[in-house]
Amino acid sequence: MSYEGPSTDQDELIILVTGFGEFQNIKINPSWEIVSKLPPTINFKGINIRIVTQTEPLKAAYHQLLDVAPKLLDQFTPDIVLHIGLAVERDYFAIEKGADRDGYQQYPDVARKVFTKAETKKHWGKSPARINSTLNFEDVHSKWTVQVGKSADIRLSDDVGSYVCGFLYYTSLEYLWKIGRPEIPVVFMHVPALSGKSDLEKGEEVTLALIRAMAQSCRS
Repeated sequence: MSYEGPSTDQDELIILVTGFGEFQNIKINPSWEIVSKLPPTINFKGINIRIVTQTEPLKAAYHQLLDVAPKLLDQFTPDIVLHIGLAVERDYFAIEKGADRDGYQQYPDVARKVFTKAETKKHWGKSPARINSTLNFEDVHSKWTVQVGKSADIRLSDDVGSYVCGFLYYTSLEYLWKIGRPEIPVVFMHVPALSGKSDLEKGEEVTLALIRAMAQSCRS
């Protein structure tokens, strides 16, 4: 299967949303808790937004992500991609501007493996050292802020890191770049350590607000 391109229906947007499963000492990952509760469709300002997700959380393992991310892009041919992951040390929500190709040999994943420098050269040796999302971040953040108000701390960031979050982000960006579809917006959102029903409900609300903001920005 190959990537056939996003929806041609001007009134519909397909947004692929992913979340991670457990890693390190995190048994319940809020990113997947949020993703698993998202509705399949929403309508915002005349835009029909279809939210598609994988059936289970992504495993925080480099080699599996390298295999799975392109398959999800081919399967769903989304207009927008939103990857969500946990930033344990943060107390705010943030969308990351891009990801680096190198550095994933530093921290072992849940399978106790790294992505070596040799593997990086083999798979991405001719790919850019850095790929930024084509999302209009300033516009999206402005629209996102209008919806969220003061109910949550939402920020722009450029620190996706060199663990599985950055790896997944770069994998999706690089795949779309490689197949000639770099204009498809891919974004990574870090969420704080949410726990309990009210925190997770807030996370879902913030995520839906971001989805609406991205859809509005991409259709304006």
